[in-house]
Amino acid sequence: MTNRKALPAPPWLRMFALVLLALLNGCAVVSVKEKGATEADFARRADVLSTGRLSADASANLAIAGLLVENCQREPEPCAATLRDGVTEEAWLATMAEVRALRMMATSDDGALLAAPEIAAHEAIDVARWAYAYLFHTKRTPEERAFELRQERVLRLYNRAVEVAALSLFEVARARGQTPSQVQGIHNLRFGVELHGFDDDRGTMPETLLASDTLGFENLRAVFRRDGFGSNLVAVFPRPIDGVVAGQVVIETANAAAALAGDDTVESVELVETGDANDSKASVAAPATNAQPAPSTRPPFRDTRFLSVTSALRFKGDTLAEVLATEDVTLDVFNPYHYASETIAGRTVPLAANFSAAYGVWLARSELARLSLSSLLRPKQTRPFSPRVYLNQPYDPDKRVVVLIHGLASSPEAWVNLANELLGESELRDHYQIWQVFYPTNLGILASRARIDEALRITFNHFDPEGVNRASREAVLVGHSMGGVISRLLVSNSGDQVLQRSLQALPPDQAAALAKEPRVQELGVFEPLPYVGRAVFLAAPHRGAELNDAWPIRVVRRAIRLPFDVLKDASDLFQRNSLDEATLQQVGFRAGRPSTGPDDLSPGSLFMQATSDLYIKPGLPFHTIVGVRDPSVPLAQSSDGAVPYASAHLPDAVSEKAIIPSGHSVQETPGAIMELRRILRLDMESSATP
Repeated sequence: MTNRKALPAPPWLRMFALVLLALLNGCAVVSVKEKGATEADFARRADVLSTGRLSADASANLAIAGLLVENCQREPEPCAATLRDGVTEEAWLATMAEVRALRMMATSDDGALLAAPEIAAHEAIDVARWAYAYLFHTKRTPEERAFELRQERVLRLYNRAVEVAALSLFEVARARGQTPSQVQGIHNLRFGVELHGFDDDRGTMPETLLASDTLGFENLRAVFRRDGFGSNLVAVFPRPIDGVVAGQVVIETANAAAALAGDDTVESVELVETGDANDSKASVAAPATNAQPAPSTRPPFRDTRFLSVTSALRFKGDTLAEVLATEDVTLDVFNPYHYASETIAGRTVPLAANFSAAYGVWLARSELARLSLSSLLRPKQTRPFSPRVYLNQPYDPDKRVVVLIHGLASSPEAWVNLANELLGESELRDHYQIWQVFYPTNLGILASRARIDEALRITFNHFDPEGVNRASREAVLVGHSMGGVISRLLVSNSGDQVLQRSLQALPPDQAAALAKEPRVQELGVFEPLPYVGRAVFLAAPHRGAELNDAWPIRVVRRAIRLPFDVLKDASDLFQRNSLDEATLQQVGFRAGRPSTGPDDLSPGSLFMQATSDLYIKPGLPFHTIVGVRDPSVPLAQSSDGAVPYASAHLPDAVSEKAIIPSGHSVQETPGAIMELRRILRLDMESSATP
């Protein structure tokens, strides 16, 4: 027998054999692909909210149970029943929250919410229900899962669902002609609204409800948030046309303003809105005593109508089964300034908050800066608008007040970052509330002081008639530029100095006659505001601004217009006292008109001669913040470009901070804001009760 050598198998046959063996063996081949750190982190954190797809965890849980995403999204109830037997309780609840979120997003995006708000609300509530059950009704506590990514993901789902539910509920209420608190049911759900930290629902429907965290703001350096449970919203309440209620504001947009006035001019709007056009007489000055002045036609304060709120959904039931089955749902609406945490299902949780959004929306919708300029230059103005005191949050009797007073040709918009960043620090936010004064800067400074004095007295008295609240004691007065000059006068006692110096150039008989005039008395004789315990002056020209006498500014000063009623009152005063034009020039009149705010800022003005060395109330601590444009110039010879250091410097200040380099808008610099924060912490410590 001959031995023959076996022939090798063809390559195709060997390959076929290998594939056959692999199939029969059922083995999967695993390969490794290295990802970048950023890509890997994104993949771990990606979920339905960030990508529109289920997270890797949720997808894996469905795969384990042999379920398809499309089927679960279409029919979530059978999917939930199948999944429950295949994964842990926590994985089941978290996965179903994500599956429900897919349905929620389909009903709340691209106008779907507005088209069918009841459907959107129902889907959002279901998402919140599953997330709520995961957070509060599993064997492990939220504290035990504190560092787990899945809990973070579920909390985001819950907060987003609450946001959609609240927005949808608002649209449902609007469609039904109800307020949100009047909506009793949606589909099979019994629904209720509970307010926490608000006096009432203001008796009206919000005109707009905005999701805070979706808003972006230009010129706002920072947005201050507090992470936690719940959704952050801005509720915008309407401005009433007649009557005065909390939540009033001057103007929103030029178009809205024109519609209100029946005219396309901002000037006409302002006169209609304030009600000043109906006043029989302009209130130019406040009484010289601490007694409360008689209220004018409309009060000067404007309680904010832009409310920051934190919303949360609560489900009736003490067990997991009860929560998943209940038809009783409550929307809790919290005042984030009053509530930092809340007990939910027996556990204390921190509440989310956005402290910048409502303020940003107010500024974005106002026309304050435009109105401030028009008040200076508009020739058709008949009356000056009265100073307003704007509250940045609902009045809190237990928080001290910080009063901000802007400068020449300015408005509360000058404080855009200072007001926002000042209370970005939680410790300060817990102790202070901000009021912003808005006033026309064309009037003389003494007239502006008197009118602001009156406005603040009325405001404090309105909110605290008995003067027992912490908010009525030791307010901090902060003024910039001309507002700083006015602020110094508000904490000073004139005695007879201002009146005598203002009239000293007149013959004795005429001076004596003018000194007896009530209007002259009101302007020239005043006492410190009793509510103020500390003052801060930023770039304030206490001895005048030399730039004010430069020829470009002189041209602008000539263009300043005074309201007709102010000119008429002055003319009547002249005629009663037989004053000619030459005599009037001796008391600061130019071309037969009283001095304006810009006129008074001149170093050589009669106003500066009468007030530059006026003493601040003894014992009242005050601080100065000055700007220095050129760091190479010695401080004593320096300037911020508008106000020399020598004019802004006050020798008896508790502290003085030079911001280098800085122009005249020093109030917007980080250095000035940090210094003001320091002053407020000092003030808080010094006023703390033992």
